[in-house]
Amino acid sequence: MLNADAPVALLIDNDEGMVEAIAARLRAAGVRCVTAGSGAQGIALFDKEYIDVVITDLAMPGGGGTSVVESIRRHSDVPIIVITGYREVFDHELHFIPGVSLLRKPFDSGDLLARIELELATREDACQARSAA
Repeated sequence: MLNADAPVALLIDNDEGMVEAIAARLRAAGVRCVTAGSGAQGIALFDKEYIDVVITDLAMPGGGGTSVVESIRRHSDVPIIVITGYREVFDHELHFIPGVSLLRKPFDSGDLLARIELELATREDACQARSAA
């Protein structure tokens, strides 16, 4: 499904079981995964690795998804998918930041793959439009 040019996803969540399950599904679909167990670790990996899309939990100890989004947005327009059961926090803090979308927990891995495809296609379209201008 997503094996053209092997996109790289940074997956940030403190729930190790969730990370393992999501990463296995993404890898099976042809997505290369880099994983982090905290927001701080995710930000450090983002600064070192080439990343096409970030998938982050919102509620994590020691630097949650809000700080991840704010840090990445300071220097990159990479798509960010926030996975959470706390829609109210997303709506209050992150809803209006460009390139940031919400996927509510619990979610189906097929929904996540579809969202990744959409975000990557949208970003590619925007890059092509800027190049044509």
